[in-house]
Amino acid sequence: MSKKARIQRSRTSQPPPRHPDRLRRGKIQWSGTRWGIAAAIAAAVVVVLAAAVSQSKRSAPTSARVSSGLAPAFSEQDVLTGRPITSAGLRGHDVLLFFSEGVMCQACFEQIQSLQQRAAELRSRHLTLVNITTDSPEVLRQAVQEYRIKTPMISDQSAQMSTAYGALGQGMHPNTDGHTFVLLDRAGRIRWRRDYTTMYVPPNQLLAAIPRIG
Repeated sequence: MSKKARIQRSRTSQPPPRHPDRLRRGKIQWSGTRWGIAAAIAAAVVVVLAAAVSQSKRSAPTSARVSSGLAPAFSEQDVLTGRPITSAGLRGHDVLLFFSEGVMCQACFEQIQSLQQRAAELRSRHLTLVNITTDSPEVLRQAVQEYRIKTPMISDQSAQMSTAYGALGQGMHPNTDGHTFVLLDRAGRIRWRRDYTTMYVPPNQLLAAIPRIG
């Protein structure tokens, strides 16, 4: 093969020249695509996590509501005075049990205060108010003093009483009570129950809803 032919063949076998602008556009396009994929994956992860949290909230166990029949027995004590509060000891009295979220809910303590201010009406209807939360005795005792609560307050830290009455998980949190009122008659039977979705009920509205026991 002649020298001229070898030169000609070498030229034709060389790869076509690269175009810097085209390469730059290709890198930019790939970079944009890569970021788009990453963003899509991140969005998918967020959706999956949100769905999991939502499902967890929906599936959080709540105790079964008890709205009639003989009230579950209990044996507790007032966190402030240390006196026993038992279902047997309350026989012969009409009792209004108030299950609430406790110290994390300021409106719940304001609810108790509003009922204490209606003490004369409660007495005229022979109603004894008993408050229950799942807070520890130490924490609840401090809150009782701060809010000047004078009506009996039970620390149901084990959630045994709240579970028995079906108040646990009826609010925003699965491990605390909601805003539940249960009316017991003198014989210890449940005569009325209301699970409120709000953390404060105007006392006029609440007392009007509670049936009078003759």
